[in-house]
Amino acid sequence: MLNRLFRILFFASCLVFAPWLQAQTQDAGKETSKDVTSAPTAAVSNAAKSATPVKQQDVKRDDSGKEDTSTQIGKPTKILPSDVRVLIDISGSMKLTDPQNLRKPAMDLIVRLLPDKSRAGVWTFGNTVNMLVPFKPVDADWRKQAAAKSNAINSIAMHTGIGKALDEVSFDKSGLSADYKTHIILLTDGVVDVDKDAVVNYKERQRILNEILPSLKAAGYTVHTIALSENSDLDLLKKLSHATDGVYTLAASADQLMSVFLKIFDQAVPAERVPLENNGFLVDASIKEFTALIFRKPGEEKTTISSPEGKDYSATNPNDGVNWYRTDKYDLITVDSPKPGQWKIKTEIAPQSRITVVSNLQLVFEPLKNNLHSKDVLALSYSFQENGKTITDSNFLGLIETNAIVVKNNTEENTNTSFTLPAPPADGFFHQNLNTFETIGDYEIHVYVDGKTFKREFKHSLSVRDSYMVLEKSSAVSEDGKLTYSYKISADEKVVDLSKTQVAVTIKNSQNNNVDKTLSLIDGKRWEFSFSPVQEGEYSVSVHAQGERFDGEKLDETLQADNFSYVVKKAAAASSVSAPVADAKHEEAKPEEAKPEAESNNLLLYISIAVGNLLLVALGYFAYKFIMGSKAKDELAEFEKTLSATGAKDVKDTSSLAQQATTRKAPDKTEIDLSDDDSAHIPMSDDGMDKLFPLDSMDDPNAPDDRN
Repeated sequence: MLNRLFRILFFASCLVFAPWLQAQTQDAGKETSKDVTSAPTAAVSNAAKSATPVKQQDVKRDDSGKEDTSTQIGKPTKILPSDVRVLIDISGSMKLTDPQNLRKPAMDLIVRLLPDKSRAGVWTFGNTVNMLVPFKPVDADWRKQAAAKSNAINSIAMHTGIGKALDEVSFDKSGLSADYKTHIILLTDGVVDVDKDAVVNYKERQRILNEILPSLKAAGYTVHTIALSENSDLDLLKKLSHATDGVYTLAASADQLMSVFLKIFDQAVPAERVPLENNGFLVDASIKEFTALIFRKPGEEKTTISSPEGKDYSATNPNDGVNWYRTDKYDLITVDSPKPGQWKIKTEIAPQSRITVVSNLQLVFEPLKNNLHSKDVLALSYSFQENGKTITDSNFLGLIETNAIVVKNNTEENTNTSFTLPAPPADGFFHQNLNTFETIGDYEIHVYVDGKTFKREFKHSLSVRDSYMVLEKSSAVSEDGKLTYSYKISADEKVVDLSKTQVAVTIKNSQNNNVDKTLSLIDGKRWEFSFSPVQEGEYSVSVHAQGERFDGEKLDETLQADNFSYVVKKAAAASSVSAPVADAKHEEAKPEEAKPEAESNNLLLYISIAVGNLLLVALGYFAYKFIMGSKAKDELAEFEKTLSATGAKDVKDTSSLAQQATTRKAPDKTEIDLSDDDSAHIPMSDDGMDKLFPLDSMDDPNAPDDRN
């Protein structure tokens, strides 16, 4: 009988603890699976070593068959090809300002550098406008034709019809293609000269400023201007460029035309570049082609480039798919499928030399402004793309080191800034603000990226000019933790007619929720506003002032007021006793997903113990009845009856407990719900915007209160 009793006890123990042991085994299996999926796969590890990320189509799967998302490719960022329209002055005065006709070699170089997928055309103008090179997509035939046509540039025209030229090249301003970024490059040495009558010339100049320029700006053209003489209408050329965020340059002599054209070309047609360091450059495995533009120092007769295996190439011995074009000033060398490794240039090189590449791995910068006001902030945003997709792989991005050098032209002033991030950006986009533009002048920005097995370079030029507007900003945190940004705008009252000036603020965030507000003049002296962000993301604040100066000139300025990231802090867990700092950090370090699992495991244990105790009570009752001589069949029936009745009640109660336990989750990160009935978008009504961007001082505080 004792053996029978032990067998029953053993059976009951198995019944009680088997579910709990099974649950523990499953949890252990889950933990093992987590360890496997979180470990770097061979593909990711190799990507980190070679700096070549896994392509989107290369889908990897873990041991369970699920897709491995450890290497993710983010959403694509569209890179627009360039549309370049060149206007070249051929008036008779160019015989004096460009006696050697250096416009020819400058244009010849530009058309050879234009990449495939762009489109371009060249026009000459004087009293009439002539299409020198047809406006077409750029390919080898177009480059050949354009290079030949450059020899036709002369200086025989009688007048300088700048307005007619701008009208001619903006033939599509009513429907400018959104598939290209369109640039107009205007080279002239003169003033508006369409008639012997000065009044006619004056009216034509006003037409350019009051009709042509606003239409170019509204359509989306960027106008770059080159003045080849101090006698040019510098004010007109500056206004054409500044109003459309183009580049204005004064070439002191025709000898500077080549470098000036290259400067503007770099802005209009940005190309992927690798750094040229110590007469060498690194070619990585992702590069399919490179083009070396090598300007030789005076006295250097020959240029030789050497491959990583030590093979030399020259203009007289190109070979192996090397295309070589040589002039008396520079060498233009294109190499298809170059050998990866360190290449060398065996000659003394001059400034403006560069190495551009065609690569599957691209450093992509968001478009930057060409003109700033003093004390403006320049916001940099860049990412890496593979085959048009933004790379988000943390193993790849974690290797990136970035350094920026800002150089003020014609001075020894420069600022070196290292970009450091605590962790790779989850979306693949790096952000950095540069605020080193305190004084007016021309600046060059060089960004160098080192990915350990590859290198990239980005170069951008900009002009900083004085502003008639002054902006002050501050931020403060209230007692309830609300962060508020405040801004004050004033103007030079000696120059700006404040009564005829309007100021508007534009606030944008990365959730594509934007607001525009017109500010009221306060006390006839200033404009003020403040706001408190409520959505996480990147914020951009700009101020636009439009009005008149006392000298009759128009005022049109845009100030980049601010760029910042806003993160909603987690709400502190309610507690009657303050926890030690170390404990708080420890709790934050725990994965939030682990808490529900732990609670579930504990719940199963508690259920098992409860059921076990009930079984032991029932078994004790059975043993008592057995020892007392009760019939076995009646005792067993009573046991089953007791187990059925009591167990059912307790399981019901514990299931209610389980339901309560599963609803208890770790505090979620505070988020703003942006969804509505249609999409995740906040309606852009004034009421909705006030909730998103609580704006203060948008109205004149001196105005009477209408609420009473």
